[in-house]
Amino acid sequence: MLLGDRYRAIKPIGQGGFGKTFLAVDEHKPSLPRCVIKQFFPQNSANAKKAAELFGREAIRLDELGQHPQIPELMAHFQQGEQQYLVQEFIDGQNLEQELVANGTFTENQIQELLWDLLPVLEFVHERQVIHRDIKPENIIRRNSITLPDGGGEIKGQLVLVDFGASKVITESSLGKTGTTIGSAGYVAPEQLAGKALPASDLYNLGVTCIYLLTQVAPFELFDVVEGKWIWREYLQSNISEDLGIIIDRLLAPNINQRYQSVGEVLTELESVKYQKSFAGSGSQTGGNNPSLLTKMLGGIPQVIKGRIMQEFGKTEEAIAAYDRAIKIRPHNYDAWYKKAEVCYQLKRYEEAIFCYEKTVKLQPNHWQGWRSLGVLFYQFNRYEKSVESYFKSLDIQSEQPMVWLWLSLAIKKSGDEQKAQMCLQKAKQCLPNSPVETAEVLWRAWEKLIQ
Repeated sequence: MLLGDRYRAIKPIGQGGFGKTFLAVDEHKPSLPRCVIKQFFPQNSANAKKAAELFGREAIRLDELGQHPQIPELMAHFQQGEQQYLVQEFIDGQNLEQELVANGTFTENQIQELLWDLLPVLEFVHERQVIHRDIKPENIIRRNSITLPDGGGEIKGQLVLVDFGASKVITESSLGKTGTTIGSAGYVAPEQLAGKALPASDLYNLGVTCIYLLTQVAPFELFDVVEGKWIWREYLQSNISEDLGIIIDRLLAPNINQRYQSVGEVLTELESVKYQKSFAGSGSQTGGNNPSLLTKMLGGIPQVIKGRIMQEFGKTEEAIAAYDRAIKIRPHNYDAWYKKAEVCYQLKRYEEAIFCYEKTVKLQPNHWQGWRSLGVLFYQFNRYEKSVESYFKSLDIQSEQPMVWLWLSLAIKKSGDEQKAQMCLQKAKQCLPNSPVETAEVLWRAWEKLIQ
């Protein structure tokens, strides 16, 4: 099967209620990179209209959210003949259900790593007013591990959240209103069963995922319907700390008012949980798959330092991997987000750079360098209003920036306000160094940044 004279299906890799999935290659690129083709092919004709709507919805969500490195990128969505097709990035790895079957139940450390890795992705999704509605082990894929060169060890692959076919956009009018009941049996929150999914519903799905991975027992069996409570601790094969147990219990609260209301709340409490790994245990890991206890206590600082060293030696991918590990250890580490953004910008991965810069300034609103860099990127993407807003925020924090005043004047001029542009240009001149050589250097750097 050849789609759009470009994407050639190699073999089927799955089939669900809405369609078939194929492994494919992109024949328009010399390296023939692998991708995934989803063919809309509903098994139940009675639900065909709803299924078609969900299939189209997944394409829209992936197009909006695929800029995140832990969400598959949408490559194409089109109709050929009588069939709809969606082409997306191929995630090379196993899903967590497959990991569970291969390796057995997860340990506390693995559950903590799962939460640290996936919660920031979920926060990104919710910030864009989307509810996933179908979080479960099969929809979480771990990328294959990366082996660093020169004996640098191995880095465990990031988790990727897939299958946005059931997702829903949040609007003021839709909050609390009854809609379609969507989700996987055993994982859906009580309010989902009533057709009223909220961001906290995803947190419930994630909590059920955690206890299933800890026990390898079907979620239905982990809930006592007579007593109306979860009994997952009775099925644990290894002990977990009371602190983590409390977090999981709150994720699983049937009453939504007793559950976490946002990802940020979970991350805040998770930061206070002690990392249950001994120094001896961490020493047995090859190449630092998992951060040591000392690294945890230092909040990922050693990884940031390693990233900076890799960056200095031009090893950009290794630098990003180090910054990712620092972020995994402490998702609120704005310095790691900023340094990762700088490398992404250097590699011309601009959408990813914007995401990392936005994360930086959200965590540290006074980060004038982050605001400045956002201004440059928004200007390059012709988003002049956002560029002006970012430059002003940078200048509010650090006003003596002649380059930023110059860039601001250009962005304002693009927006059509010649008078304000001239005022900013005058301010740029006032901030320039007295030395002609230094002035020339500032102006050259300003121009060089804009034309990259």
